Amino acid sequence: MDDKPDNSDISSDRIPDLIKIGAIPSSYGQMLHTDVIDSTTFSQRRVRFTLSRVAGFLHSNSKITLGITPLTSATAFYPLNIGISNLIQNAQLTIGNQVVCSIDDYSEFHSYQSLFISNEDNKEREQYLSQRCIAHKPVYDDRTADVTDKPPNSAKQIGLDVGRNPVVPDAGGAGAFELLPWMKHDGTSAQGIADAPVYSVYLSDLFPFLRQNQLPCFLLDQEVHIDLTFTDELSSLSGAPLSRRMCVASSDNGNNAVAYQINKEECKLIYDSITYDGEIMEKYAEQNPKLTFQYVDYRLAKRTGDQAAFADLTFPIGGNGRLVSKVMFAISSNANFTPLSLLNGTTAYGDIALSTNLLYNDRFEFNVDRSNSALLFHTTQQAEGKVPMITHDEYVRRNSATSSITVETMEGRIQGLRTVGIDELFRWTAIRPNKNERVNNKGMDLTYKATGFTAGNYTLRCYLELLKVATIENGRFSCYFA
Repeated sequence: MDDKPDNSDISSDRIPDLIKIGAIPSSYGQMLHTDVIDSTTFSQRRVRFTLSRVAGFLHSNSKITLGITPLTSATAFYPLNIGISNLIQNAQLTIGNQVVCSIDDYSEFHSYQSLFISNEDNKEREQYLSQRCIAHKPVYDDRTADVTDKPPNSAKQIGLDVGRNPVVPDAGGAGAFELLPWMKHDGTSAQGIADAPVYSVYLSDLFPFLRQNQLPCFLLDQEVHIDLTFTDELSSLSGAPLSRRMCVASSDNGNNAVAYQINKEECKLIYDSITYDGEIMEKYAEQNPKLTFQYVDYRLAKRTGDQAAFADLTFPIGGNGRLVSKVMFAISSNANFTPLSLLNGTTAYGDIALSTNLLYNDRFEFNVDRSNSALLFHTTQQAEGKVPMITHDEYVRRNSATSSITVETMEGRIQGLRTVGIDELFRWTAIRPNKNERVNNKGMDLTYKATGFTAGNYTLRCYLELLKVATIENGRFSCYFA
């Protein structure tokens, strides 16, 4: 007896748009197959995965697993806001000779994506899947401390939450937060190296258009390539050459210049493919001899200089002749690129007075430059359609003297410091152009006026979200800007 659904009565006009992620009629026999694919080429600089004549639709939650080989450090961990994605500098998806999607400085782009993950998902899923740990909880004062402005055992500050209570001295005092034991990369023993954690990143994080579209690989006669360029092992952005791929606890400061190696044996593509009953797949192919869909790709413009370079900057960011649906930008301090911190440089510096606007087609997006931090936060929320899941003082401090982020430590790093912790390091701004116009040949200019910097060098990154159109016809893929 065959328990598969009877699809003999399904006519071609009832076949849904299977590439769109959404509800599929329950009468359609959907099957999920998982394959673990080794890399085609691998080095400490880049890796490539190739899919050739695979069946079904590429599931958006397919993953790439990554891990490093623990070395001398016993406390190494990934930056808490982006986790394993810190290993990726560039991500590119290619079909045949067509570049479908490419993102430069991916770890910084991913830090923007990570703003919108809820506390629950961070604590219950992401710290196990990718080691992103920016979940928050109230931090209670010592029961024996009786300060005039608050009662004993009160919670006046906020800290990170990985589901583990802080270590508090017997006599009371400040607590010391720690990561869960399996998050650390212990290279001091053979057992520690063998038990090193392996994390993964979704393809839909690497290539955001996959959140709305499933790639119909069974319609393609061309190979699909996924290319990742890895983050440099060492970086001298903050002065001396320091480890770029990992962070270390304060108890392990001496291991701040270790060149961590990516483990080739753990670098895999977990490819999930969705297939339907053969007749449905066949009818879908017959019904769509030429398949066309829209998606978004991203282009990066960046500028590096000292604090004076950003006091009154008009920054050409591109978009010439394109349809631009969103602009996201943030500035980071080169001094933060150090493993002696919780974020190792993947930051959006917020200790500034910012005034900004967007000029395109000879008109400004806003009548008056926006400078109020609450309004800029709201502008970001409107552009993304979601609220950034960060605290006020992680975005910008409301009181210059004190922070609502606790001074208690995480792995020995004071959480309430912008140099080594999480205070004022999540200030991304996003603008969605509301004129629905194609950008003319002059392109877009970002008006960026920032003051109040600490002396040093900074990098301003601006991502443009561009609309593209993809076509699949006779097994051949092509794409172009809308």
